[in-house]
Amino acid sequence: MEQRPDGTVLAEAVIDEGGLSGRGRLTVLRLSWEPSDPLAVELVLSAQPDHPALPRGRWVVLRDFLRYALDEPTGDGAVRLRPDEERDRLWFELARPGRAACVSVPRPLVRDFLARTEQAVPCGEERSDQALDDLLERLLSS
Repeated sequence: MEQRPDGTVLAEAVIDEGGLSGRGRLTVLRLSWEPSDPLAVELVLSAQPDHPALPRGRWVVLRDFLRYALDEPTGDGAVRLRPDEERDRLWFELARPGRAACVSVPRPLVRDFLARTEQAVPCGEERSDQALDDLLERLLSS
């Protein structure tokens, strides 16, 4: 977990693919939030080192959806979320060409990420015309 001086909050989780990546490659899901666009969380799935056979992409999800998804399935369109209470994980179904990428991260990581974003811009105080315009622009461009 990282919080930059400008207020940006970042979290990364190494995705367990059950050994499918092999050869020392990792698949990582990065969550990124900026106070200048407080309604949105950017999700970036990448392989390290990059490999064309591994899933990757960029999506934007509402911060509220991440919060709701800790307790109940939510989301629509390109990002669907559901909690796994038994394993204490949050599942992401990320639409992409071909087959969707389905990955999970620990729910405590998402809770901590959200807590840090809410320290900077509390829930309910992020509503502004500029924030909505920024979110719409990011959602439509992804």
